Amino acid sequence: MSMGDSLLIIDISAEINKSLELNTNATNLIDKINKLEDEEFIIDFKDVHFISRTFAQAYYASKKRSCKKITEINLSDDVKPMMEMVEKQLMH
Repeated sequence: MSMGDSLLIIDISAEINKSLELNTNATNLIDKINKLEDEEFIIDFKDVHFISRTFAQAYYASKKRSCKKITEINLSDDVKPMMEMVEKQLMH
């Protein structure tokens, strides 16, 4: 995790893995964010080459319940379609 212009930037591949598969990892990440004092976070998906539907569903379900402002950046062509599909299902 690093600070950048008053936002906390989280390198998800360093925090979890370059292959995001387990729903518990997604839930634990958002739980960790919720315990921090910062209000805005950027999740950097650089170097992530795979995301399971289970991870994406748990990520967005946990994000939806969070009071924090969480934004995703650097979604690869391999990751972006899954994230967009799950986000449309769970966030709207």
